[in-house]
This record gives sequence, C-alpha cells and structure tokens, in this order.
Amino acid sequence: MATYTADAVSLLVYLVDALPAAADRVFAEAEAGETAVHAPSTALAEVLYAVAHDKDVRGVTLAGTPEDARRALVENGPVSVAPVDDAALVEYARIAEEFTIHDALVVASHRARDTDAILTTDGTVRDAGYRTLWA
Repeated sequence: MATYTADAVSLLVYLVDALPAAADRVFAEAEAGETAVHAPSTALAEVLYAVAHDKDVRGVTLAGTPEDARRALVENGPVSVAPVDDAALVEYARIAEEFTIHDALVVASHRARDTDAILTTDGTVRDAGYRTLWA
C-alpha cells in the first residue's frame, strides 16, 4: 500500500475541498482504504489552530470547531496521526538546519516512516530532493 506524509497546508485544503487533482486522488484513495495518509502531530496541531482562528483557505473561511476538524481528518477521515516520536526526532536532528521548523518536522516524519511522497505545495521541500505530490 502506498503511503504519504501530509503537511498542514494539504490538510487545510482537503478540509475546504480544493485539492488539485493528484493530491485529491491520494486523499480519495485513502478514504477508500487503498492508500495511507500520515500527518505529523505538529501539522495536525497547525490545522486545529487555523480552524480555531477562522483562517481563510483558498478563499473559503474554515467553519466548525477544531474538534470538528479533528474528527473530519482523523476519527472519521483518511488521515492517521504520525506522532513526533524518537525516530522522527532523530531525523529532525539531521535536517533541522536545512528547513523551517514546519518543513523539517514534515520531512523528518516522511523519512522516519519511509513514505512514498510528501503532500505539499512547498517548493523548498521538493527542491531539496524529496518527492512531493500536489498538482
């Protein structure tokens, strides 16, 4: 089964149903149980924070509560939580100087779990040689 690491942006865009075709396909496969989408706990925390503060995503204001978002993504949705565990921290320590804290935690999770690609719009991650999927 293919596995992917999702960053906060991809999760937010999923919540407002505005994903581009390739990322949408991955989330649809995950909804069907054919693919796994992991999100670092830090990325999920960013999403819950954005929902709590009525952040605008792609012209859509996020509605509902952080708990609604958690349920939609994790409890009833296609995303599994990838805790920032020791393996991820080992990877983070190796790359911390190369990225922002957000990007480094996503890349560290991807590396620790050996996922197939990272669902992100972030060109910095792609330019660093990591396989990303978005368009």
